Amino acid sequence: MEGGGGRYWVEIIATGDEIMLGRIVDTNSSWMARRIAELGAQLRRITCIGDDVEEISRAVRESLARGNNLLLLTGGLGPSEDDLTVEGLARALGRSVETSEEARAMLLRKCEELGLELTPRRERMARIVEGGIPLPNRIGMAPIIKVEERETTIIALPGVPEEMKTSFEDHVAPIISARTHKSLVARSIHLRMVWKDFFPLLELLREHHPEAYFKPAATPPLGMDERGKEREIKMDIAVEAASKEAGEALMEELLRELDERLRGLGGRILRVAS
Repeated sequence: MEGGGGRYWVEIIATGDEIMLGRIVDTNSSWMARRIAELGAQLRRITCIGDDVEEISRAVRESLARGNNLLLLTGGLGPSEDDLTVEGLARALGRSVETSEEARAMLLRKCEELGLELTPRRERMARIVEGGIPLPNRIGMAPIIKVEERETTIIALPGVPEEMKTSFEDHVAPIISARTHKSLVARSIHLRMVWKDFFPLLELLREHHPEAYFKPAATPPLGMDERGKEREIKMDIAVEAASKEAGEALMEELLRELDERLRGLGGRILRVAS
């Protein structure tokens, strides 16, 4: 498989004209990217496309050609005529769209819980791709769709953020966890120190911790006289380990060293965020 190295490769396709028109921010992909990394998988690409069957189909085919282990789609599973993920996915795979009796039963139970009628419009959410299986959506109505295509597992998730998050934890996280052997632990560090001392410190940390990822968010001061003054600097640190507990222990060790070295330079950690 392309990518290799024992990695579990994931891609995301986020659909919706509202994304392409700039009416909403694609927070779903950002949230999933973070969870995918925490679970030890490698996110290869995020693609945003509108509500267009051919564009969805093309994006799916291109992702499959890259040999990913897991492809996640968000959005387009609702009852509206512009919810076209099922059609786009079916076209990409050369399969038909069919009504799933299992999905219809899920919708009927949800309607009964909410005191709603299973109208023809709502019944549209019972459609899945030929050969796929519906999975329950605990928060919303539209069932999740899971399809296997050669070496790639494809899961179509709802676009509503709370539905997506719950469905991801229910159906996606267990798949990734069962196939990866590492967890990622990350922290955002806000520190204060003399600017000119920061990059030598960063190089030292990278040398001592080659297993860690360091990403500073620091804009150099314009004036040379400002480089000898203290500044607040943000830096993201991430470590991989065999388990979340081991990662937390590595992170604590690294933060202790950072704190000691900062104090030796007259600096300090201001706050640490997950």
